[in-house]
Amino acid sequence: MHHHIFESELVHLERVIACASREPFPPTYWRDRVEHLKNCPHAPLFGYRIARLSRLVAELNG
Repeated sequence: MHHHIFESELVHLERVIACASREPFPPTYWRDRVEHLKNCPHAPLFGYRIARLSRLVAELNG
């Protein structure tokens, strides 16, 4: 994934997950999106932000 696309995806997820509820997308949808970021070459540069997203998604599960 190109660096700019990766950054855009990360920013988008940070905005959306911060105020996400269980509708219309289940927590598993968001978890899969975050997991996809973890497998990208740029992930080590953004480890803190990705870990924060993982925690937010875990909180959606209640």
